[in-house]
Amino acid sequence: MNKPDKKQNRLDEYGGLDRNALLKMYRSMLLARRIELEEKLLLRKGLCKFVIGCGGKELVDVVAAELLHDKDPQIGYYRNKAFDLHRGVSIMQKIREALGDRRSEATGGMLQPSHSSYPELAILPQASPTGSHALEAAGLGEAIKCRLPAGNETDRSNGRFNPGAIVYCAIGEGSTSSPEFGRAVFYSAFHKTPNIFAIYNCGWAIATSVNEQFPEGDPTTCYEGFQKLGLLLENFDGTEIKTTIAKFQKMIAYVRSGNGPALANIKVVRLESHSGSDDQKHYMEPEQQDYHITNDPLRKTARSFVDDGLLTPEELAAVFDEVDREVHNVSMKTIADIEWKTPPDVFNKVYSYNHDKAHSKWKKITDGKLELREQKYKEFCERGFFETDRLPENQPPMTLRQAINYSLFDLFILSENTLLFGQDVSDFPAETFSKGEKAIARLKGKGGVFLATRNLQRAFGAERVFNTPLDEAGILGRAIGHAYQGRIPFPEIQFIDYMSPGYQQLKDRIATIYQRSNARVRLPMIIRTSYGGYKQGAGSMWHSEANLGAFANIPGLHIAVPATAADASGLLRTAFTCGDPVLFCEAVALYNRRDWEGENFLTKYLPIDEIIPFGKANTYYADARDLAIITYGITLPMSLKAASVLKDKGIEARIIDLRTVKPVDWEAIKKAAHECSKILIVSEDRFYGGIGPTLAGYIGEHFFEYLDAPVRILHAADCRVAYGLDGDKICLPMTDDIITAAVELAEY
Repeated sequence: MNKPDKKQNRLDEYGGLDRNALLKMYRSMLLARRIELEEKLLLRKGLCKFVIGCGGKELVDVVAAELLHDKDPQIGYYRNKAFDLHRGVSIMQKIREALGDRRSEATGGMLQPSHSSYPELAILPQASPTGSHALEAAGLGEAIKCRLPAGNETDRSNGRFNPGAIVYCAIGEGSTSSPEFGRAVFYSAFHKTPNIFAIYNCGWAIATSVNEQFPEGDPTTCYEGFQKLGLLLENFDGTEIKTTIAKFQKMIAYVRSGNGPALANIKVVRLESHSGSDDQKHYMEPEQQDYHITNDPLRKTARSFVDDGLLTPEELAAVFDEVDREVHNVSMKTIADIEWKTPPDVFNKVYSYNHDKAHSKWKKITDGKLELREQKYKEFCERGFFETDRLPENQPPMTLRQAINYSLFDLFILSENTLLFGQDVSDFPAETFSKGEKAIARLKGKGGVFLATRNLQRAFGAERVFNTPLDEAGILGRAIGHAYQGRIPFPEIQFIDYMSPGYQQLKDRIATIYQRSNARVRLPMIIRTSYGGYKQGAGSMWHSEANLGAFANIPGLHIAVPATAADASGLLRTAFTCGDPVLFCEAVALYNRRDWEGENFLTKYLPIDEIIPFGKANTYYADARDLAIITYGITLPMSLKAASVLKDKGIEARIIDLRTVKPVDWEAIKKAAHECSKILIVSEDRFYGGIGPTLAGYIGEHFFEYLDAPVRILHAADCRVAYGLDGDKICLPMTDDIITAAVELAEY
């Protein structure tokens, strides 16, 4: 009778992983720790300018990397060095991260060390504002679960990540205090998405203890109620290898089965201070420091292997010596071969948009689908969505709202990987829509508070057009997930005034993705929003904002501001094909206007094969030489009306409609400065940080020698727009103001 194999019995306690797998995991832990030491040495040499440690988190990292599939996406933070290495990131790349070498695959030297981006290993780009990444993790979980086609950024029709993939979100306990994290857990539980949120709880957010952050020092306590929605909650010690393996196997099996997400409070230690600029001895009691050192997962894992007879102390020491030599040798080689960044290395990674490529992409989208488009318009007319079955370009000049609605229909007809969501955008609640045609036939439907998305849900279904909670950050976080998966989302923020809760998602995650991923990841999306005043008294605070200067200050974001039907149709197509995130601003006061104070500005819908380049202004009265009025959006029709009045006064005014305020058509402005020599800028933005002063500053620096008068700026007052019929007139530039300023400028 054979005796039981004690070693095999011990291996069973490690979740069935074999000795080689365990040794590989231990090696990855050692590698992360040794590279961290190398970063400190490079810091002393003046070659590495910032160090942020992972010491104490390595075990959780390698267990997750070992047990998850290699194509399961990871959205983590700057403590996940061991995860990266276990997934296959090389030592050289980690050293290049530390040096800021232009050849760093992760960031091209754009970010501090330990901000990973290895999309080929399903390690998605990280950013410093931790906590905000949880929303995009939840969004990606929803996008993976969604069965809509997703072929934009990938060659795979089902998306970048396979159905059944799990999104692993690693996060520190301090970052779970962010509202984005709370919403991420909510969305994941609500939609039963395939997410694991792993909280690496070392007890400290820099110098703030966990007991100052959460009841009982447990960041998961407030989510206990979500268990009835399918959320799996786990609390365990991430310094104990057997426990960690068992808990991760349980979470992965649970999430993979489709039961819902998992949230884990994992106790880890912090062996070093928060970063190189911190000293935890200043605020952490000696007994607490001893606890962290005593529970070092490297020590405890080595002890577990030796006690269970899996490895000898000599074998473990040999692994350390091997890792030590390898890291040292690679570091010396990498230091000797540093390549510093040049300006193009930075500037060419902010935007990916190229108009020729965008035009070619639009041609590819429309080729062979024009007959389908015509059939669909006939079908939609028969179903009562439109009054005529004529294609929009064959109709008379139309309003801005009509053109936006038709453009959205076109984009949804011509592509399958589009979806639109936001507050009140659908025609009906999901539960009503699911009851079928008989239920919805009794109702007129909504389709947006301004009816710009009317009938889209009826035409394309509730999977592609749906309402969301009143949560701007959540709307944009979900958009990130779908863009990652390969779709082109149209998230709608009902008013630009309410963009504030989603500002971090927009500024720190969406707009930075191309640069912080070393130009390897893009998040194409069209963020539609209404903006502006002039609502005949119905506006006021939080419904009349036009602060586009705040958004123009964000690198990586295009800003389109159409004023006419032609521009709306052409710019939306460019936004759809440009490959970058676009803020598409729709003037509420122009949605249904046919004229402005008697000045007709309706235009025809552009032919379907045409798109309008970003950064290409539209010039009215190009032969005028007395002065040039530069404007955009709502103030365009006012400026056109003013030009008509000025002409009667003997003053010829050229009108330049920028159409996009990011980028700006500086050539058109240069030409106007040269030929007119006097410039009036009319903007609904305010002065401080506004579009007007930005334009004036550039003109003064680059075209000063052409000018015969100071640049004049008309802008909103330094206040929020007041309510009532008198509010707009007090707070915003009016047509009479434009006429007065233009006359004064012409006479200068």
